[in-house]
Amino acid sequence: MAVVVSLMRSWATLTSNEIYISSLIATAMPYLRIVVALIILWSMSGITKPRMMTAYLSGINVAFYTWVYLGPMFHGAATLPMEGSSSSWSNSGNVVGHTRREVEGTQVALVLMSFFALCVGCALGSLLPRPFSGLNAGLGLTLLVTCFVPALEEWFVVAGPAIGLVCAIFAGRFNSILALLLSNIVTLGGLVYVTAIPKALLYLQTVALSYNPSGPAVQLDPHYLSLAWVVTCALTAGAIVYRDQAILRNFQGYSSIDGSVAGLTSDDETFKPNTSTTPKPVYTQPTPKNADSFNMFNPANLPPRLSEYANMVYSACEDLGNFFGFQDSSVRNQAEHLLILLSNNRRYMNSHILPPALQPPSPIHALHAKVFSNYMKWCRYQGVSPNFSKLSPTSSGGMTAPPNVASRVVDLVLFFCVWGEACNIRHMPECLWFLYHKMMEEYALGGESQRSLYAGHYLDFVVTPIVNILSANMKSKVDHVNKRNYDDFNEFFWSRDCLQ
Repeated sequence: MAVVVSLMRSWATLTSNEIYISSLIATAMPYLRIVVALIILWSMSGITKPRMMTAYLSGINVAFYTWVYLGPMFHGAATLPMEGSSSSWSNSGNVVGHTRREVEGTQVALVLMSFFALCVGCALGSLLPRPFSGLNAGLGLTLLVTCFVPALEEWFVVAGPAIGLVCAIFAGRFNSILALLLSNIVTLGGLVYVTAIPKALLYLQTVALSYNPSGPAVQLDPHYLSLAWVVTCALTAGAIVYRDQAILRNFQGYSSIDGSVAGLTSDDETFKPNTSTTPKPVYTQPTPKNADSFNMFNPANLPPRLSEYANMVYSACEDLGNFFGFQDSSVRNQAEHLLILLSNNRRYMNSHILPPALQPPSPIHALHAKVFSNYMKWCRYQGVSPNFSKLSPTSSGGMTAPPNVASRVVDLVLFFCVWGEACNIRHMPECLWFLYHKMMEEYALGGESQRSLYAGHYLDFVVTPIVNILSANMKSKVDHVNKRNYDDFNEFFWSRDCLQ
């Protein structure tokens, strides 16, 4: 008997302890949710890499909508009777009595599906940051507006993807910074909102589905929950501005205050060019000692296939070399290089290679299309028109060719002269297209001014400062996360900020 009394007392003590722990957890849970939400807000608002931020937010969005639209299917599967199970029917007609293992299995499957969706969303957001930032912003804003206009709930399934697609196109073609800012505020604000506010996830699921998947037994306050999301969005906007002030400068059209690469902090000295001193000219002689030197072919005695285009190429080389101050020896190298390439492209004029209907008008047209194919893609991505020379019959610089052919020769000569003196900048192809784009723009505005810069001016004032920045960063002793390589610099020239 004493043993039984002792067991009953220990059971009573254990039960009271469990009740105390449960009540303590229930009391502390709201504060714990708020603390976790603030940690998420502070950590994610400090992410300064747009691609990484878009990847995280895209993963969150894809996982959320997977949970929303597959959740009722999995919960419905848990309530269906199975052969040989002990399920029974309640008075209301619903199936009850499923085993705990079956219900838990469907919940685990839903969690795994959402996790896989999270990984897929992160991958897609990282591969396509511009359109997915717009897609995230469009879906988030549509869901936020639907929370305040219940009449739109039935149309969210159609309106959400449609507006998201429009915003994705807008971000890809026009202003990705605005889309990224809105995506950060709405999506990250929604994550903080779901973490901090009880029933917030169920409320968003109800708005997206236009019905409450938990049934009328769970009461929701739409006014309170909608305003709570707006408040978390405002807090998120403040945190983003405080943690990453560069996003506002990018939004206003500046790469950064001090003129360095966008998104870098002002104390990163490895990215700042030395502007306190003017580069000293390296070349004092306008021509090398032996002006008649050449590599493979003597310009005065060219083979017939090279001499066909020699007049146009040498005329453009002389004009562009004087206008931009290219090195004389480099210009001669690129003239010979271009003549050989044009001779090689004569094969496209052979009917054994291409049928007459597919042959280009001339080898110049064929080489121009091949060389500038990536430049055309770069211009389409930037949303700008390509800069090509537009010579008139009176401004062809002594060329006897038609203006459309002579213009293409000028384009080719300028690019190969830029490429010939690019040094390690050749590891940054988009930087080369940026240089060509801006230099052709300058040449189009002042090409008839007949200005003449010393040979080496382009190397001293364009190539050398860029290479100095690259070299200083490569030799920097800072930690790896604060160092940038060629790809990091080249990524800047994929953004529209480089053209502002």
